[in-house]
Amino acid sequence: MEEVIDIPFKVSARTARLIGRENIATFKGAIIELVKNAYDADSKACIVYFDNKYLTIKESLETVEFMQLIEKGISESVLLNYYSRQGTGGYLLEKNLPEQARQELKNLLATLNTLYIIDAGEGMTQNIIRDHWMTIGTDNKATDIFTKSGRVKAGAKGIGRFALDKLGNRCEMTTIFDPTDRSKDTDIHGQETSYTGYEWKVNWEDFEGIYKTIDRVNAKLTGLRTDSLKTELVRRVPELDLTKIDPAIVFQYGTILKITQLRDDWDDFFVSQVFSDLEVLVPPKETGGFRIYLFSSQQPEKYGEVLGSVCDDYDYKLVAKADKDGNVSVTISRLEYDVELIPSDFFNRDAMRSFPYRKEDFLKGEWQMDTTLREILPGFAEVDEKNSLASIGPFEFSFYFLKRAYSTPDAERFHYRRFQAGVRKEWLDKFGGIKLFRDEFRVRPYGEVEDSAFDWLGLGNRKSASPAGIAKEGGGYRVEPENVAGAIRISRLTNVQFEDKSSREGLQENPVFKVFREIIAGIVSIFERDRAYIAREMDAYFKEKNFDSIQAQQAEVIAKKYRERKRQNTSNRQPQSYQPAAGNGTEDDKDTQLELLSELSEKKDAEIEKLKEEQIILRGLASNGIVLASFSHDLSKLNTAMASRVDKLKRLIVDKIRESDYTSVEERLNPFALLAKMQRQDKKLQNWLNFSMGATRKDKRTRKQLIFKTYLKDYQSDWKTALEERGITLNIDADPSASMRVFEIDFDSIFNNLVVNSIDAFKTSTGEGTERLINISVTVNSKEILINYFDNGPGLSPDIAQPEKIFEALFSTKRHEFTGEEIGTGLGMWLVKSIVEENEGRVNLLFPQQGFGLRITFPVKYKAANV
Repeated sequence: MEEVIDIPFKVSARTARLIGRENIATFKGAIIELVKNAYDADSKACIVYFDNKYLTIKESLETVEFMQLIEKGISESVLLNYYSRQGTGGYLLEKNLPEQARQELKNLLATLNTLYIIDAGEGMTQNIIRDHWMTIGTDNKATDIFTKSGRVKAGAKGIGRFALDKLGNRCEMTTIFDPTDRSKDTDIHGQETSYTGYEWKVNWEDFEGIYKTIDRVNAKLTGLRTDSLKTELVRRVPELDLTKIDPAIVFQYGTILKITQLRDDWDDFFVSQVFSDLEVLVPPKETGGFRIYLFSSQQPEKYGEVLGSVCDDYDYKLVAKADKDGNVSVTISRLEYDVELIPSDFFNRDAMRSFPYRKEDFLKGEWQMDTTLREILPGFAEVDEKNSLASIGPFEFSFYFLKRAYSTPDAERFHYRRFQAGVRKEWLDKFGGIKLFRDEFRVRPYGEVEDSAFDWLGLGNRKSASPAGIAKEGGGYRVEPENVAGAIRISRLTNVQFEDKSSREGLQENPVFKVFREIIAGIVSIFERDRAYIAREMDAYFKEKNFDSIQAQQAEVIAKKYRERKRQNTSNRQPQSYQPAAGNGTEDDKDTQLELLSELSEKKDAEIEKLKEEQIILRGLASNGIVLASFSHDLSKLNTAMASRVDKLKRLIVDKIRESDYTSVEERLNPFALLAKMQRQDKKLQNWLNFSMGATRKDKRTRKQLIFKTYLKDYQSDWKTALEERGITLNIDADPSASMRVFEIDFDSIFNNLVVNSIDAFKTSTGEGTERLINISVTVNSKEILINYFDNGPGLSPDIAQPEKIFEALFSTKRHEFTGEEIGTGLGMWLVKSIVEENEGRVNLLFPQQGFGLRITFPVKYKAANV
């Protein structure tokens, strides 16, 4: 029998470099990882100290400075190659020092630059250093997620300490722990030690080398007997001024990380970037529980405690809190308007008499509403097979909207509160973007300024798809990403589906996270609707109150055009063709102006009619596009099937084989059965092409008498194949006298959008064996033509809090089953409503016991005579 042996895996020492220097994206990100370690150590503070005063060459050195360089390891003889002693004391840089020598001195001094990360936490015993600190990918933070004080640990991957390699070649760690933990401090033989701390050293260059495995790389560990971390701080980092630290923070225990042979020149420009990053690392409200300090020896008075950002000069603030059951409470604060400048009669408008738009609501400054995750993503629950909504868990979202500027006319029209645009711009450039925090620490790179992940919610794409102005009558306003800021707070405890990428740069793009993004965008839309609602009413009010002046401005524009045209005509007119007008010149001028205005008005009317005709065509094409998009999968399969013609194939193979030989062969192995199937597919495709091409026939773009009974019978025939394949029956019941003089293509748009919505609704229906029905009826009375449309599908999603919203442009309940993203155009029902209203009709939702119902009503004046 063959011998079977177990062969262990080996890990290359280069692995440490891959998960450290090469895996952590930026130097700033590496520092933040180490600050998180301080937080996880239960420290009340973390100090980031750049000892970077040796980045520049000093022209003169005091004697004490010269001796400090010698103490740091540069020999006196080497220094005297560059500096000369002065009789009065001190040293001067040699005059006319060659550029090469200056560079040598700069490189020599650069080796002295040091980065310190200091905390006043628990410190580490030898056991912790050996079993956790030096174990790659340890899961102790993943399984023991709380600190002693109850904090949820920010780290989980066990690779944060390799951020040290990203920053420099060498690292020294001094760590002092509580003596009461000495029983947990044992050596590799299990014997209890007498140390109170340790000094740990590693050279990351030791990890380089061909065929070197990680078990052959060692760090140096030396036991310490000291009374406190503060004693070690004074001895090892004498330049650090501890008087700038809150005296309540006692450095009894904790850790000093000293990183040398830095991989980057930390001049003041990069130090200031780190300071800015730390300002948004921890939400402002948490700065009291964990304080961060940053100092630089190059600029000793410039930095200090990192206080974070506080936004109090906003136009809108929205705070949303979701609980474990998917309930969401939303509070919206409005500071955009100077309420005292808003005329009182503005609030007498019908639209401003109900909550939350009454004057008392404006004076209060904020309003609340309760909703659910289902209502925020209406329609998604029906396709949420992976139960993503329930997997999201509690979260908080604070959102701020700040205009960067405004025009004077807009300020008068919308009663904007004044603000300092320069200050806002500076704040947004620094703190703008929606940032994600987990257990009080920022998850990078979401909301990172000047990063591709700045607009990770896709607000810019929403704006591009719907660039409507704030006061657009049909709605559709979307906020610009550069005008917003905010923070989303989640937790490792309650949002367990949000997992780190191994690089610690962002979260894994799993289905739950994608749905979460859509929910946040949905919450932002609550603000958008509120702001747009108010703006539309203010715009309408302004136009009503200033009708005369607006008309005068428009008349002045017309007059200006007329005068310009008259000057052009005068300059181009030949002298011999000029014939003076009879009668009074002034009256003639008035007549000429009126004639010109009349001509312009006629041309404008003609242009409007032309645009209306083009709009009708575009509606038909848009509706047709919606239908084709819904069945694009069918069409793509059929298009492939038509690559070779069935009849030609059959003629070729009957000479080789007989069809009778396959009468008892199962269909999948029977070439003749397969050919027949292909032929049926061809026919189906032809039906679809005929249907889609027929939607844009020229005769449909002409207003003519439409007899509903005839039209709907033809319509039923056009849809027959598509509906039968989906098990749907379309029933038509139309009064023979019902007719209208309309564009047929408009009614194609109406019914196509309704039928497509029904088909999509039936897809989500779980009722097995239930007949799928669509019923269209048309009746006539003395006043109205009534069109009733019903299907027996699942009906409107119960998550739509306001059913009438389905008629708004871009509102859709069709969502991707895994990500929750909108996959519908949001135009179908808007098209239905706009076409009906253009023909002076109205649309009303009906609410049958089962399914979806809608009634379209047209005035009887459209009923044809003598039909």
